[in-house]
Amino acid sequence: MIKRHDLILNVLTDIEEGIGDGISVDILAKKYSLSEVHLRRLFKFTIKQTMANYIRSRKLMISLVDLLKPESNLSNIAVYYGFAFDASYIRAFKREFGVTPGAFRKMRMAKRSRIDRGQF
Repeated sequence: MIKRHDLILNVLTDIEEGIGDGISVDILAKKYSLSEVHLRRLFKFTIKQTMANYIRSRKLMISLVDLLKPESNLSNIAVYYGFAFDASYIRAFKREFGVTPGAFRKMRMAKRSRIDRGQF
């Protein structure tokens, strides 16, 4: 039988590898032959936050890379990371980082252009 610590490490790895593939609690529970409720409890006990919040936070954090690509658009980013609507992505992003994705992109692009011009 797999130890709780090893199980959670495996789950965290699966979450990271499945961010763009719609990873979810039910998929993970099936993979490890656990009930969703039990897996959620183990995760929360060990990580100190719900699995849904953790997955959402990781999706948002990883989406920052795509957001900084000038050719990427917000709708495609939102869909790729599993948000049904642009507004859902924007709301979650603002809750997580305190600014909208558009404002974040503008701040980073302005900072990048100052660095390119040699103004630190």
